[in-house]
Amino acid sequence: MATVEGVHSQGAKGRQVRYRVEYEVVGTAVNYRATFDAGKPAEGQFDFDPAKVGAAEAVDGCMRNLIEKSDWDRSP
Repeated sequence: MATVEGVHSQGAKGRQVRYRVEYEVVGTAVNYRATFDAGKPAEGQFDFDPAKVGAAEAVDGCMRNLIEKSDWDRSP
């Protein structure tokens, strides 16, 4: 599996969240398993257009979106 690591800001406070994602590409779908320095791990799948963006960039964008929308300080 390929791996992407990075950091994105979360929410208005801009807390920096590190992540590591293992992913595989099957056609135009990306299957991923992510771990974060805060919060629960995430697994999922999304489609992307390889003519417009590379798989690693698509994964990074997906992680940025997950981090921006997550609120790991709240209890379920």
